Amino acid sequence: MTNRTIFALTVLLLPFGHLLAARTDPCQSSPSTSDVRFELAPKDGRTTFREGEIIPLVLSFSSAAKDRYAAEVRNYDRSGRMDIEAYCVEPQAPDPIAGFLGGFGGGGGNDTKIGTSPLIAEAELNEWLRLAPGHYRVFAVSRRGWRRDAVPQTPNTRVSEVLRSNTVDLDVTAADTDWQRDQLHNAVQALASAATPEDRRHAIRVIRFLNTEDSTRQLAHLFWDLNQQPYGWDLMFGLAGSPFRKLAIDSMEAEITVPDHAITDDYLNTLVRLEVNSQEPAATTAANTAILMKAAVDRIVAALPNKVGGARAQTLTGLLISGGTDPAMARTFRSALIAEWADLPVDTQRDLILNRWQLIAGPDMLPVLRRIVDEPPTPNRTVIAMTREAALKHILELDPAEGRALTLGEVMNRNAFPTLATIKTLPPDDLRAIVDVAVKRVGEGTARELDLELLDHYGDARALESAKQLFERSGSMKDCTPYLLRYFLRVDPAYGAQQIAVSLGQRKENACFKYLLQSLGDLLPKAEDSAVRALDDPDPDLVIDALVALRLWGSAAAEPALWARLKRFHEEWAGQADQFRLVGDPGSEGSHGFSLEQSLAGAIAAGAGWICPPDKLALLSELVGSAAQKRQIESWAQQWSQSPATITPNWSPDGSLSFSVLQYVLRNEEQLAAKIGQLPAGMRLIWKFQDFGQFSPPVTMAMQDAAYERLRAVAEKHGVTLGKAGKP
Repeated sequence: MTNRTIFALTVLLLPFGHLLAARTDPCQSSPSTSDVRFELAPKDGRTTFREGEIIPLVLSFSSAAKDRYAAEVRNYDRSGRMDIEAYCVEPQAPDPIAGFLGGFGGGGGNDTKIGTSPLIAEAELNEWLRLAPGHYRVFAVSRRGWRRDAVPQTPNTRVSEVLRSNTVDLDVTAADTDWQRDQLHNAVQALASAATPEDRRHAIRVIRFLNTEDSTRQLAHLFWDLNQQPYGWDLMFGLAGSPFRKLAIDSMEAEITVPDHAITDDYLNTLVRLEVNSQEPAATTAANTAILMKAAVDRIVAALPNKVGGARAQTLTGLLISGGTDPAMARTFRSALIAEWADLPVDTQRDLILNRWQLIAGPDMLPVLRRIVDEPPTPNRTVIAMTREAALKHILELDPAEGRALTLGEVMNRNAFPTLATIKTLPPDDLRAIVDVAVKRVGEGTARELDLELLDHYGDARALESAKQLFERSGSMKDCTPYLLRYFLRVDPAYGAQQIAVSLGQRKENACFKYLLQSLGDLLPKAEDSAVRALDDPDPDLVIDALVALRLWGSAAAEPALWARLKRFHEEWAGQADQFRLVGDPGSEGSHGFSLEQSLAGAIAAGAGWICPPDKLALLSELVGSAAQKRQIESWAQQWSQSPATITPNWSPDGSLSFSVLQYVLRNEEQLAAKIGQLPAGMRLIWKFQDFGQFSPPVTMAMQDAAYERLRAVAEKHGVTLGKAGKP
């Protein structure tokens, strides 16, 4: 088992109560406003339920204060668990999964204003509480709403209002076995014939909350995965929340031997979590977790010969992801999985190729990869297209001659969509031929986006006149891509800078201006005058674009202009910082003021082209007005006082590197080398090594060592010490 697996399990197995220990009990909170009316009611007015029956609630939010408040409209996310409301009962009742897991969630949601017409949300009380027979008084405390014009407490969060509902009375009666049996039978039948996803979700939640021995066995029978299985989170939480914990474990153990039950890594991890949480707290150690994981893997391996079809293929995948018990066994799983590749769900196939390639990489994957590449091309930025592109890249790795031929064919095919990342792997002679084709298409006026991207990276002056004609015909950036402008800045800087100014002047007809300057990337210094002039533009979108661009790519020559602009801002807003707003009307002066101050301070403090040590940060703090921004600057200054400072490399799936150190986020190795050269001599840094385990990107320790040694040599040259940290 990998260190990553042990670490992940250790984190996830921490009792949820530990995560909340420092928080105030929400049920003891007082409302923060009286302007919002929060009403709680049983759905359809029903107040009596059987034990284990779903208790639906309706939440209603309204306010007579026009446009003052807003709220999130989601009822649940992918895990079903949202901490946006707390449900409080008298007498107290347990949260069925409070000791199992914490920190799950995900998925976006929409916001809306709270007005006189009530905003309605729904919830099921069973998600949070398991009620034994008895009489209960229930109320809710919500942080769903916030004041739209509130002064933020931190730079990046809203200020939520604490809303407390009325109290409702509910009665729970004992459930007889006939009713429980009928509920389970009907829910299982409904799953088999569910007409809609919501019907299926309701049936699964009926089974989840029944809390009987038979429903626990059914949950184990149904569950196999969290993300590929619809509503798998409900099934997992049902097992975790069952009052029959030993039965849940035994039922999951029994399913391991069922021939057509897939045992995925999610299933395996859930089983081990249940086993660990059934032990005394002193036994919940990483070492003990590893022992339980190995024992579970051994049981699955023993059951593998009896697995059939897709269940066998997915079980092999689960064993491979979990690492097996030794390298030889992992190799066996790999060979067996590739032999049964066709039995895997398409989503699992794509995940392995895109994100877990290192688990299956080898020449015996070539037939699979060829079949994927043989499929007709699809437009970029879809999962299908990304999988096809990854397959092409892997063929290049495994068989360079075949991969080269396929890649060249993709480039020449006008209907294909290869990416520059794959093309860059070709030898120089092939690149030259490909660029020649791109130049020809530009001259013919038939260039596609990839051709312009190739021109940006590799084109020389031969294409200049054709590119100028193409650009001037389009009137501005073609399709909001910066490729031609970047090409001009590289080949004819004066013309490129002129056309950037022209494009910014056309912003009424073209929304690309909002991102034009930052899209120039490392070529921005050749058009830096336009970015500096934009600092005083009346259009706030252009100002923010200029600030982002100068922070990421500006030269040291731009720093004085940023300080001068901040000083003017400080004078303009003298005594008015209390009007700054992060949330609320995005067109308000206070909102613009907050954003501009934050962006100015961030550009000065974190600019890649210059250094902003504690003495400059102190001056910066004097020139900002909001308390939130002063706290941010203080946190940056504190990082300088902690020696040595840590360099954290961030590896992208394509193997490229970015870095964070002190208050800086640096886009590539060249920027980090320049930043090290700006630091005072004698400063101490440490390089953070990471164990990436089996997830993408597949970064080896050799790759990390090589990057470290390159930067260590740079540091030594400038009198800076660079050591190592966290090397496994």
